[in-house]
Amino acid sequence: MELRKSNETIEFPEICPYAYAYVFWRKSLLKEEHFYGFNSLRTSLISDVAPLLIRELLEYFSDQVVNYQMKIRRSIDMGGLSWILEKLVLQFCENFFCAWMETAGKRSKEISVPSWKEIENMRDRSFPDVAFKYNFDESSSSSSIEYYHLQNKEPLLTNKCNCPNQHETAKQDIQSMISCTPQKVAMLNMSNPSDEHKILQKTVETYVKKLSF
Repeated sequence: MELRKSNETIEFPEICPYAYAYVFWRKSLLKEEHFYGFNSLRTSLISDVAPLLIRELLEYFSDQVVNYQMKIRRSIDMGGLSWILEKLVLQFCENFFCAWMETAGKRSKEISVPSWKEIENMRDRSFPDVAFKYNFDESSSSSSIEYYHLQNKEPLLTNKCNCPNQHETAKQDIQSMISCTPQKVAMLNMSNPSDEHKILQKTVETYVKKLSF
């Protein structure tokens, strides 16, 4: 995520498949422009920080629930709506991460990413098959929700991968590595122009391009 390596002249180290799955799961989930750098995955649901990849599906589902609530109780149960959306988001996020893990072992070694069309297919098969039953007692104005998680059409499995950074020495080495994000390399080349820094900038740009969708 920080594009770290031991020094400016060598290649980037092997990518951990678990890190690959996490970083690109988050990038595609939130439709971020870059896979590198820091940001937080906050837990707000259908807001400006909602998982944008399924935002339209959540909005559609929300409309259906609201219409049904208005029909049977003539008011909106926001607590029930939030509970339903949270169930959908959490289950989708887990399924979608498993989908990324299925491809992480091979692609982390290839230094490649799926096309956006492939990612949309991953999204579609990761959306959970669920059923909700909304119960409303008009005499007491009380309500309850039953949640049924149906089996996915295709089972999503997390393949066991090998992390190249499991041993303690590798963890220590990472801490001493330098970060070579495009912004940092561009600033380095501006402040100290040289053929070496130009080559470094081109190398980093090529590497980043391989991992962009």
